[in-house]
Amino acid sequence: MAKKDTSKTNVTARAEAKALQSVCRFCGQKPEVVRVLTPSGKTQMFRKCCAAAGIAA
Repeated sequence: MAKKDTSKTNVTARAEAKALQSVCRFCGQKPEVVRVLTPSGKTQMFRKCCAAAGIAA
């Protein structure tokens, strides 16, 4: 039997994919999302990262 000296998982590729996912598509910063209750009683998702960057999204 051959000796396994390397893992099947490409750790570098997984780290790069994870880094790409953790960026907001609007402002480019780390996403911070909060659920806000509107005066009418509905919930809405609000991006704090975009508000801090000055982008209304």
